[in-house]
Amino acid sequence: MFADRLCSLSDEDLIQQYYHTRNRQAFREIFRRYKEPLFRYCAQMDLARCNLLMENFWLSLLSEPPLLERQQLKNWLYIRVNRLLKSGGSEVAGETDPEQAPLQSAFEQSDMLKTLQQLPRRQRNIFLLYNQCGLSLATVADIERISLAECRQELADGGKSLEFNLHGSARKPWVSSVTLAKQAAAAEALAKEQEQAQTQTVKPRFTWGLRWAEKSLKSSSSETSKPSVEIAQA
Repeated sequence: MFADRLCSLSDEDLIQQYYHTRNRQAFREIFRRYKEPLFRYCAQMDLARCNLLMENFWLSLLSEPPLLERQQLKNWLYIRVNRLLKSGGSEVAGETDPEQAPLQSAFEQSDMLKTLQQLPRRQRNIFLLYNQCGLSLATVADIERISLAECRQELADGGKSLEFNLHGSARKPWVSSVTLAKQAAAAEALAKEQEQAQTQTVKPRFTWGLRWAEKSLKSSSSETSKPSVEIAQA
């Protein structure tokens, strides 16, 4: 019954209970919730040290739990792990991880994991914290100590780099030679039609006006010729 009640508690209630009572069941519930997501994040940021670093992290949390003040436990956990990653991990420096080989093999078999490692460290951290770990962009910006706008730009650049490295540049659809020939013939026929339309003589719209003008000229010429004949006869 007590274990069932622990499962229904929030992260913050669990860590508060463990802080005041050192109840190991409360700690186990926190460990159950965050063991895998924290390990995945840590491995993608520092594969060589992730096992030893995470072991060190959980032992530290077991002995010195935080007293949270209006802060989410999830954010606190990732902030602490991020600090360990950036500090160089003096606690585990020089040690050899015997479980690194299986992890290395898993990374080599995944195109996505290999492509993530090609990103600059800051872009990779921002991408993982926001997309995989589910932290808000404002929290990620605070972790990286950069402005929200800069963090948003780094996230966009990282996403574009991943897309390009995974799928390459956008390719045009393949078209057969037969289709290309048909398209060329259709374009040539259209060009000829347009050329013929431009060279055709435009007929006058009002032909009755021309006919009227011709009749007027004829009548006027006949009238002007009569006086000249009469003058000549006189």
